[in-house]
Amino acid sequence: MGLMGMNSSAALSPKLEVMQEKIVVGKYLEILAVSLLLLLCFTHSGFGENCIFTEELLPTTSISSTIKKLKGLLLLDYPVSLPSNLKSDELCFELWQLHFISRELNRMLQVAGSELRKNISELETRMNLEDLFEDCKIESDCVDFERSNISVFFDSIPKIFRAVRDKMEDLPKDFSSCTPIRCQPDSLSTPYVSYSSQMLNTIEASKAANHQRHHWLLIPISLLVYLFISVKCSSRSTFQPQPLQV
Repeated sequence: MGLMGMNSSAALSPKLEVMQEKIVVGKYLEILAVSLLLLLCFTHSGFGENCIFTEELLPTTSISSTIKKLKGLLLLDYPVSLPSNLKSDELCFELWQLHFISRELNRMLQVAGSELRKNISELETRMNLEDLFEDCKIESDCVDFERSNISVFFDSIPKIFRAVRDKMEDLPKDFSSCTPIRCQPDSLSTPYVSYSSQMLNTIEASKAANHQRHHWLLIPISLLVYLFISVKCSSRSTFQPQPLQV
């Protein structure tokens, strides 16, 4: 009887360990599922994209030499689209202008040759525009465009860039009120919807779609992790130590 009692308790001990392991793994799975759901919710609700900056994003390096090289690679009457009806705003006006500068540079990247693309990429890197507008999503539905030339476009960049950089000196800087662009109710210029502005909308829509696809990939990844852990747990639970036979 004593030996049988010892054998039965020895057999129960591994079963108890397996049950405890299952409980622990189950809790980890719950935490994982909740974390992924929260991540998806915050991502799709625009969490962290409110245009509030706590660190300096715009470098102090000069961009004049890069712009000079770009002007030498393009005809001075090369057409670009510039916003024509932005409302004057002490805080936001230059940020909105810089937003459209970034859009136009992205559009030029899509159609440029290798040498021009290299210099445009260098300018974007020097200005750090990608990081700036990754953290600051701006809606621009009300904007009209007018046709201008590349010389006017490039000449305006250093002044606008410095103005935004100067406003960001006192951190944290809150540009959240600038995310919807405000337009003049009656524009004096004739709206000009160019091929470039249409292409920019297509590029931005494509970027937004890719951004969403990346987040939805989290769902199958979390399911695969769940299945992997479940299989590992079930394989461990099927192995039961046999009691000693005497």
